[in-house]
Amino acid sequence: MAFLRLDKLRGAFGVVPEAPLVLTVVITALAWWSLLPRSFVWLDPAVLTWRDYGGINRVAIVAGRLVGGWLGRLLALGYVLAVLSALVRAPVATTVAGVAVLVGAGFLALAVVRRPRAEPWHEALAVLTLAVVGLTRPGPVVSFVLAGVLAVAGLVLFRPGTPPVADATRQTLVDGWRDRVLRVSGVQFLDLALLLPAARPVRPRPLTSGLRLAWQGVLGRARHAPTAALLGLTAAAVHRMLPALPDVVVFTVLGYLALVPLGAGLGELWRSPGRRRWVGSTDTALRWHHFLVTTTVAAAWGLPVWLLSGSAPAVLLTVPVLSACAVRTMTRKPPTYDNLVPVDTPFGAVPTRLILQTTRGPDAGVLAVLLVSALPVWGAALVVVAVVVLAVFR
Repeated sequence: MAFLRLDKLRGAFGVVPEAPLVLTVVITALAWWSLLPRSFVWLDPAVLTWRDYGGINRVAIVAGRLVGGWLGRLLALGYVLAVLSALVRAPVATTVAGVAVLVGAGFLALAVVRRPRAEPWHEALAVLTLAVVGLTRPGPVVSFVLAGVLAVAGLVLFRPGTPPVADATRQTLVDGWRDRVLRVSGVQFLDLALLLPAARPVRPRPLTSGLRLAWQGVLGRARHAPTAALLGLTAAAVHRMLPALPDVVVFTVLGYLALVPLGAGLGELWRSPGRRRWVGSTDTALRWHHFLVTTTVAAAWGLPVWLLSGSAPAVLLTVPVLSACAVRTMTRKPPTYDNLVPVDTPFGAVPTRLILQTTRGPDAGVLAVLLVSALPVWGAALVVVAVVVLAVFR
């Protein structure tokens, strides 16, 4: 338990006194954003076909998943607040203000997620606003006001009775089941390509170059831009509230998570040799064009985060590393299961080859972060160039 290692955690993180409220508000926004896609709305088509008439209550099943996901996040957020308050020995008023924010935001999230998703951008704007308020370092008084505003908004949106989202149509339930099968299969078989988001239709443009194709892939996944922005605000908050954590590590990890969904177009292209032949470019050219586009996206994400977090300028060297890791991740070959090269460990046999295939992309990022943190600027720049060459030409 974290409460038994408070002294070690204080030394490892260097928590500042404002951390409980700031990180609680920002992480709360991140947690409730993860619930808003409503991935709990699904049901097996076989169940719908053979047991839907009197055998099961589909509304109760979906509503139970909703409550379970909501309650689990609320309890996890409460634990985080308790640990942060213990680390800084926060006053009672600060802890109570954090609890008030958790309750207010949780009630609003419950009221919103009970409804079918109508306008995702409204939800994204509300969550991002909450995270921005957290970055302003609110005190207990501001936090109580924020909690009141969130609770009032929840009262306005809340409708008692059966959650409308639970009374979904058969097609909606089957679509949710299909998405869940892809996610579960991707995790079980360590095939991360199954976890990459598909593009949505955008205004058609002539694909006269690989650069335009890469941009079309990013625009088709623009719905993940709020997630990237929220991860950027989280990176800024973590660096400011936990200054002992290396800023390069925080920047690289959260930047990679923000960039991969937006650059998933290359991964979808790479799984189909026929599509690559249709494009008419060499593999190296495709990797280079997507690297340029993802570097632009990474810079658009990284510069504001750098300004908000107050990190050292050297952290910007990780921008091309983020892009190179994303390109390397997308251009991995489909996993093979014929020779896993198992290695016996105290925890059982570990499929070494499959793990190496799965970690293609992050492996270069981990090595680059270790070297960039230890070398002078000129040495770090050489490491960045080497990682980019590795991603584009291999």
